[in-house]
Amino acid sequence: MHILLAVVAVLGGIAFFIWRVRSTAQAAKDVVEAVDDIRATARRYNHSRKTKANPLENIEDNRVAAATILAAFARMDGDYTREQLVAIKEECKRVFNTSEAEAVEITGQSRWLMEQTANVDEAIRRLSRVLRRALDVEEKKQLLTMVTHISTIEGGQMSEAQEQSLSQLSRQLA
Repeated sequence: MHILLAVVAVLGGIAFFIWRVRSTAQAAKDVVEAVDDIRATARRYNHSRKTKANPLENIEDNRVAAATILAAFARMDGDYTREQLVAIKEECKRVFNTSEAEAVEITGQSRWLMEQTANVDEAIRRLSRVLRRALDVEEKKQLLTMVTHISTIEGGQMSEAQEQSLSQLSRQLA
């Protein structure tokens, strides 16, 4: 009888040990799931913060930022004309030393960015902050020359709004 009692006690001990190991494994799974939930929440928060940001803040290529300023000045007097778009593309090719395809892509990106922005002056202000740090003095002068060229395509001279924005841009770039 005592042997039977010992066997039952050993089996009870093994069952208790297996139960404890399973409950520990389940607790570890719960902790891993909680950590995954926290990570997913952090990723969702960061993603939503990025998507709510103004697309002008996320420009990494200075050429696109400069071309967007050109598009902003072209858009000030209404919608873009064919001549303005061709001139922006040609300025991109000439100044940035890019291929035709790259210039078309930069021009397209700049137009898209301007379509996402309701206020042209706000776009110029945001982009000038990006370019102030990135460009040297000679490149800033070159940008202002490009802006003047694009602004004078339609009508041969700049409008009053374009002149004010150009002086504001030159102050912000300085």
